[in-house]
Amino acid sequence: MRYVDHGQGGGPEVMRIVEGELPAIGSHDVLIQVGFAGVNRPDLLQRAGHYPPPRGASPILGLEVAGSIAGLGSEVTTWKVGDQVCALTPGGGYAEFCRTDASHCLPLPRGLDLDAAAAIPETFFTVWTNLVDRGRLRAGENFLIHGGSSGIGYTAIQIAKQLGATVFTTVGTEQKAKFCTALGADHVINYRTHDFVIEVKRMAGSRGIDIILDMVGGTYIEKNISLLAFEGRLVQIAFLQGSTVARRRRK
Repeated sequence: MRYVDHGQGGGPEVMRIVEGELPAIGSHDVLIQVGFAGVNRPDLLQRAGHYPPPRGASPILGLEVAGSIAGLGSEVTTWKVGDQVCALTPGGGYAEFCRTDASHCLPLPRGLDLDAAAAIPETFFTVWTNLVDRGRLRAGENFLIHGGSSGIGYTAIQIAKQLGATVFTTVGTEQKAKFCTALGADHVINYRTHDFVIEVKRMAGSRGIDIILDMVGGTYIEKNISLLAFEGRLVQIAFLQGSTVARRRRK
């Protein structure tokens, strides 16, 4: 098969198409003939040489794909050859064929072509795992997602609204604010023109926020905690501004 090799890492110019062996599949795996692959931040970091794949993962770029099932492991009964799927992968998506666990596949969503479906798994698996499974979001709760127009953000807004939550989100431009409002966000705060802590407290009142999904970290950590309701949950999935909480000196 052909796949995209990124050598020792660098800019986009380091990527080149080379040939290699088909990935071997285990008893619970499927082999997918890739139609499209998604592009995610870890892919960019790995291509640049700053994100080595974890043990057991493919050294080839690509964490999500859409395509057709081309092979089945001996224990797989949920799919058949020829089924169209989108899937989360342990790397290897930037290739003609890719291996993944059969449970990491989703049927092609109605109304979506393969190109659009390739952008579904990474964000939807991430948001569902952290917001629903870990965060235990329930109907009627107040939910805050930072960066509402990002992939994680717009996915979280839609899932939270489907589950009956009141959605608060932060954005950096008015265009992004309109986008999030159109998705169904109830309260959208432009953090460049307003202090989101003050605005969220004003909008949520004494109730506070029941669950916050954050990728920023840094100075946001203490701000997020100040917004939480009693028994509120802060789910941290990344630390773009760092993972250190500033310590204030007591006077």
